[in-house]
Amino acid sequence: MNEIATENLSPDTEATLLLCGRFGSERGEHHAPLTQKEYESLTRWLMERKLRPSDLLRCGSSGLLSDIVHAKLEPARVESLLARGTAMALTLEKWQRSGLWVLSRSDAAYPVRLKKKLGQSAPPLLYGAGDTSLLDAGGLAIVGSRDVSEQALEFTRNVACACARDKLGVISGGAKGVDSAAMQGAGEAGGIVIGVLAADLLRASVNRHNRTGIQSGQLVLVSPYNPEAGFNAGNAMARNRFIYALADYALVVDSAQGEGGTWAGAIENLRHNWVPLYVRTPGEKAGNAALIAKGARGFAYAPHERTSILEYLVYQQDTHNLYMQGVLCGASVATGQSGATPAAVDVASNIEPEKIAETEVCYEDAHSTNKASHEKLSVELDPFQDFLDKLTSLLREDVKNEEGIRLALGLEKRQAKAWLTKAVELEFLEKRKRPVCYAIPRQMKL
Repeated sequence: MNEIATENLSPDTEATLLLCGRFGSERGEHHAPLTQKEYESLTRWLMERKLRPSDLLRCGSSGLLSDIVHAKLEPARVESLLARGTAMALTLEKWQRSGLWVLSRSDAAYPVRLKKKLGQSAPPLLYGAGDTSLLDAGGLAIVGSRDVSEQALEFTRNVACACARDKLGVISGGAKGVDSAAMQGAGEAGGIVIGVLAADLLRASVNRHNRTGIQSGQLVLVSPYNPEAGFNAGNAMARNRFIYALADYALVVDSAQGEGGTWAGAIENLRHNWVPLYVRTPGEKAGNAALIAKGARGFAYAPHERTSILEYLVYQQDTHNLYMQGVLCGASVATGQSGATPAAVDVASNIEPEKIAETEVCYEDAHSTNKASHEKLSVELDPFQDFLDKLTSLLREDVKNEEGIRLALGLEKRQAKAWLTKAVELEFLEKRKRPVCYAIPRQMKL
């Protein structure tokens, strides 16, 4: 039974699922599965010893487990979790009958976007249904409040349809309101849809409408939570970051101000700068104008326009970056300043759509389009990317401290510190201690 049900799992994923997964009734479990923070502590402990999660499963690992107290975990608890093979096998068999799969961070199919943008905050496990290759398709995250007007829902469906027309994926959360309208609009127009669910993945995966999208290769459903978990407000709030991290751009259709999951997710994205954030302009809720004031870009695209929605997004981002570098209107921006000002948003939002063609970006399909757009922006407009390129060459032979890097690349202290911090967060760089220095990462995080 155990061999049959786990044959599609990698050894690392099997170990991670035993440690972090839930099987059956949560109340009946003697030891609680590891939390995200506990698993992060465990992976650091393993990496220090050049071990992998699967090493905990091998025969004779009792000595290894006795040393696990250094990861602030009880050996008896970890040993008990690893011994749940039968319960895991029975649960996996049920999930697999419904077409569900399980990925861990060590699997090649695990979305690179989550690792790059979230680092240690990327979930240890992902459960899902559908083609896993769609997880890194990227596209536009479309989010918004559950309680919105019919006009907002119609706008959402039209934008999602435009994404499908222009071969741009749509990422959303599957909740009532804007999320459902976005996924439905893109799906019915033949587009690629990524649904990031906070609850009831197992039930959603067998829904007749969803099965049609999954079987056609258009829809993939994914969740960092147990496939049988019911609704939980905390999970619903926490999964917003995964919606943003899987996307290339994000659009808020309507948001309340200062409260609710849509507002919290948008603010978190602005703080971490995972993807450029756009907000429907004008919106019907107070949160729309408030988000623009905090640095989001206005979104006034009309889906029926001749210009593709991706061209519009790229041009708006291009314009915003130029403004921030003081190219537009003779403006000047202080070194090290980040985020958009309301004035910058106004400039970027009022460009005539007909002029978007001036970006001279060529498109062939969704993947080449995204890649070409980002490469163009990186080469022409992104000094951080230039910093990363030079840093890679600088650290290829030896590690350096912050001051050494700053002097070698001719940076100001403030700018060097900000970019080094960002590079570490994106896992392009490894910060070592005793002494404090920076190096190219020795390996990807487990």
